[in-house]
Amino acid sequence: MDAAQAVEAIKRRLSLKEVVSRYVALKPAGRGRWKGLCPFHQEKTPSFYVDEEKGLFHCFGCKAGGDLFAFVERIEGLDFMGALERLAEEAGVEIPKAGAPAKRRELLDVLKLSQEYFLEGLKASLEAQEYLQRRGLSPESIARFGLGYAPAKGDGLLTHLSRHGISPEEGLKAGVLAEKDGRFYDRFRNRITFPIKDHLGRIVAFTGRALGEETPKYLNSPETPLFRKREVLFAYPEAKAKLRQGRAIVVEGLFDAIALHQMSFAEAVAVLGSGLSEEQARLLEMQEVREVYLAFDADEAGQRATLQSLDLSLARKFLFYAVRLPSKDPGDLLLLPEGPALFQKALEEALPEVEFRFQEATRGLDLTRPEHKRKVLEALTPRMLSPEPFDPVADRLKALVVERLGLSLRQLEDYLASLKRGRRPPPQPPKAEPKNRVLLLELDVMALLLSLPEERFAEWVHHTALHVWPPEGSLLSEFLELASREPRRDYLRQVLSRKEAGGILLERLMLVPSVDEPRFPEILEKTLARLREAYYLERRAKLKEELSRNPSMEILREIQELDQAIEAERRIYRKL
Repeated sequence: MDAAQAVEAIKRRLSLKEVVSRYVALKPAGRGRWKGLCPFHQEKTPSFYVDEEKGLFHCFGCKAGGDLFAFVERIEGLDFMGALERLAEEAGVEIPKAGAPAKRRELLDVLKLSQEYFLEGLKASLEAQEYLQRRGLSPESIARFGLGYAPAKGDGLLTHLSRHGISPEEGLKAGVLAEKDGRFYDRFRNRITFPIKDHLGRIVAFTGRALGEETPKYLNSPETPLFRKREVLFAYPEAKAKLRQGRAIVVEGLFDAIALHQMSFAEAVAVLGSGLSEEQARLLEMQEVREVYLAFDADEAGQRATLQSLDLSLARKFLFYAVRLPSKDPGDLLLLPEGPALFQKALEEALPEVEFRFQEATRGLDLTRPEHKRKVLEALTPRMLSPEPFDPVADRLKALVVERLGLSLRQLEDYLASLKRGRRPPPQPPKAEPKNRVLLLELDVMALLLSLPEERFAEWVHHTALHVWPPEGSLLSEFLELASREPRRDYLRQVLSRKEAGGILLERLMLVPSVDEPRFPEILEKTLARLREAYYLERRAKLKEELSRNPSMEILREIQELDQAIEAERRIYRKL
């Protein structure tokens, strides 16, 4: 089996819709079509579509698109070969090895080997084991979350990876090794290690917690092609089943998340930074979470993180509650016999978003003083200026401001309306649609050809090449040349989608209707006639310019011939 056959076999065995739905909550959008929020840019209204029959995805917002392999490349940060190897393993398809370069080690393999080293390190270190026991973690929790220990020596992991054929450069790329002045060494040393998993449960990074007084106390892997801390939630794979019941508890610390799981709050997940990100909120949305309890640390930074999470545009999809903790962080409760009961009580007494926002805005202020009332009003105004027509949080906040600041509803509405009028309209996004009519028609021809069954593709490419004459250097000229050498639709889609107009081509592929085979010659001929007409019109415009500068009977005759050719093309597509 060659690479092309492997690609086809993978596409037969794996559903594009099923692969995409691991990352995107998809809803039906017509026969064989699904839609959802694009995973590649932030949006409120779904513009991301999957067409199972055509084997394509496309976002009409950011113009990302392509086939199964293009999706995996983009979402996982892989090149084509990486996506091919990943999908081949999942589909059980053997990819050709003969004549291939030396075996390419995936970053995932490096991380798996690193985890083996850290697990062995924990088994060998009584100090690390005792530390985890002092934190109250059970052996079951330690095993479930894969906690390990990175020994203090600076080249232990480096040596371990080398024994398995992993180069220092690969370890560096995976984020488990570091480099200084050309010398490679272990990034994590004398630290408890927490494997960070993506939403599929694969280890993509590590966090190390210092055993001694080393700084920083917590050290994260650097961001890699597999790992961006905004896009993962610690304990998410372990929490998935409970999250589907509709509630999430979001904490700051990794120990906190494990402690809550151990106390039977299995819907707990932890952020890897300060506050919840849009990408992390989308992970919760994928599990159909409705209520989010933010249990960040009780200090000022924790309160800021809570407010930051509430200000997400995606936050309007959830009911938020701020948990007032009876201790600095949830992990401390694990050491108390009454810890689970105390946390349950904190959940029951959690402040709804509106109350929390108002309390934070009024902290340290005297509401009998007009200048302090204005400060509160200004702090709450951004949330009351909601773009949503029916936003329960904004409406309840307005009611609270009216009640507690002594304003009338009319005064408040007039104030907010004046701010809306004073806003500058947001700049219009640049249109991706090219104005060049010739290019659009070329893309229509290419989309029609690429929508054909594989067995008819080469035949109609040859027909097109005989009936249209694209100028040298045009996209259609390149397409026809490539297609004559390598008449495979998947290959051409991948190559062309990387061109400047690739996004528009994919959009046209998504929009081109299914054409009955008997009608295809008629539809193609009509499109080719329009394209030839556009070529003639372009040539005619250039000749008229030249004629104005240099009058000539020869140029005039050519213009007259072009007029006749243009009329002939119009008769073809009007008749059809």
